[in-house]
Amino acid sequence: MTEQPQDYSHPVAETVSVQRRERPLWLLLGLNIALLAVLASAVWLAVWMVRRSETARPAPSASDFLAAQALTVGTLAPNFRLPRLDGGEIDLSALRGRPVLVNFWASWCAPCRAEMPALARVAQNYEQAGLVVVGINQLEDPDAVRQFVQEFGVTFPIALDRDGTVSRDWRVYGIPQTYLIDADGVIRKAWIGPVTEDSVSRALTELGLRPSA
Repeated sequence: MTEQPQDYSHPVAETVSVQRRERPLWLLLGLNIALLAVLASAVWLAVWMVRRSETARPAPSASDFLAAQALTVGTLAPNFRLPRLDGGEIDLSALRGRPVLVNFWASWCAPCRAEMPALARVAQNYEQAGLVVVGINQLEDPDAVRQFVQEFGVTFPIALDRDGTVSRDWRVYGIPQTYLIDADGVIRKAWIGPVTEDSVSRALTELGLRPSA
């Protein structure tokens, strides 16, 4: 009788061997999934932070744009020579040696109308201290300017920028706009928008000017 060859392989051993071969594959797959989850979380966090910072940043306003275009404080004010409403002319260079407050306005401008009484009081209160307030009207008919001056009782000199050349030289793209110039002709303060009597008085105090009693 011929003996059959015996198979010494064991089913349990084969199972263990298969499990040992399969386990690294599952571990690798699990690690990849975990890594992808971490990366997705990091990307989501980065996007959230960027959107949050963009939301928190205020959008530039029209005032920001006008302020960026204005003449720089500390620079020499451009000279101008303009006709006066009441005759003659105003030459800025002729006022050198005295502080000058230059205000650009128009009669149709509501903020200009709102600030005009404050400018009139400043001109009166600081006249003895040497301050000269000059109002520069933009592109209006003299009759309309004269009516405005009478309405508000303006006594300081008014110049007529009939073609807008001086306004462009002074980078006035919105009104009202006001500049304070010291005795040397250097810009010391710029206001974009209407001024108040207090804000102008503080700037004049920094120049050493005091109002009359």
